[in-house]
Amino acid sequence: MMQWIKMLILAFAAIFGGAVISEIPPFPGWFEMLDANQTPWLAATGSAAVLGLFLMMCGTLAFLMDQDESLSHVKAEDVERSVRMGARPVAWRATSFRVSDRAAGRKGPEQFSFRELKQAWRNGAWRREWIWQRRFTTAIGASLLAIGIFGIVFTLGLPPVIAIAGAALLYSCVMLVRGFWRA
Repeated sequence: MMQWIKMLILAFAAIFGGAVISEIPPFPGWFEMLDANQTPWLAATGSAAVLGLFLMMCGTLAFLMDQDESLSHVKAEDVERSVRMGARPVAWRATSFRVSDRAAGRKGPEQFSFRELKQAWRNGAWRREWIWQRRFTTAIGASLLAIGIFGIVFTLGLPPVIAIAGAALLYSCVMLVRGFWRA
């Protein structure tokens, strides 16, 4: 319960801070300029979001196509049971699930550090190796998607929302650059 109260207080503080910041002298002029040029800003941010979603999905699908392994019957039945368990009434959850054919599964987890990403960039592995091309495509797509979504909120929002979205976007960009710099 205390966690919810802290989150609520933090949300109200962010809204209040956004409202106060949006009234500081240079910002109202910027908001008027943004409103006057809303269409090009929206086209740019929307295009970035769509391109980012496309690149991220291409990288994710390429990852799923590369990671192919066969499931045993027991694991396939476990997957079938876990997928259907939430969709059925309680009386149906006690039944067993049998899969008669061979099932193909995909292994999901993959991880790499900023340091490995930076080394792949420096030594040119991203140009030669398929795994790094896929990882860079996915990472660039995710970054464009995040910038595009925050940009859409930044373009269409009210001044306090614009201040909050701008601060969140600036913070995330600074932290990302700081992470790459320290890696």
